[in-house]
Amino acid sequence: MREIIKDRIHFTEGMLFEIRITSRYLTLMGNQAFEKLHFNLSFEEYLIMDIISYNEGICQRDLARLLLRDRSNLGKIASSLEKKKMIKVKPDIKNNHPVKKLYITEKGKKLCNEIYIKLEPSLKKINQDINKKEQDYISTSLMKLRKTLENIVETQI
Repeated sequence: MREIIKDRIHFTEGMLFEIRITSRYLTLMGNQAFEKLHFNLSFEEYLIMDIISYNEGICQRDLARLLLRDRSNLGKIASSLEKKKMIKVKPDIKNNHPVKKLYITEKGKKLCNEIYIKLEPSLKKINQDINKKEQDYISTSLMKLRKTLENIVETQI
C-alpha cells in the first residue's frame, strides 16, 4: 500500500504545475494557429524572428541562452529562416570569439507584422480576461521565479 506523505503540496496542486501546463497551452495555441493560418513558418520560427526583431544583432549563443536551447538546434532553425530570407546571419567577433549575429530582413519584418495582426484577436481575448495590472504582477512574479531558477539549475548552453 502506498504511503501518503503528509504536510506537503503535491506537484499537481502547486505553482510549478500551473506554470508548466500554461506553457504547454501557449505552445499548443501557437502551433494550432500557425497550422490553421498557413504562414509557411512554424510557431517556434516566428518566436525566434520576433526576438531577433527586438534584439537586432543578437548572436546565436545569446539567443540560445535566452531560449534555453542548444546552439546546434538553434543554428538549424536560423539556417532555415535564412533560406526563407526572413533573417540574415552575419559572422562577427564578440569578446575575441567568432560569433554569428542575427538580423531580421524587411521580408521577415513584414511577415512578423502580418502574423501579429492575424493573432491579435486571440491576444485581445487574453487581455480582456487578464487586466494590465494582473499581467504586470504575473510577469514580475515569473521573472523573479526565473531568476531564482537560474541560480539553481545548471545549463550547458
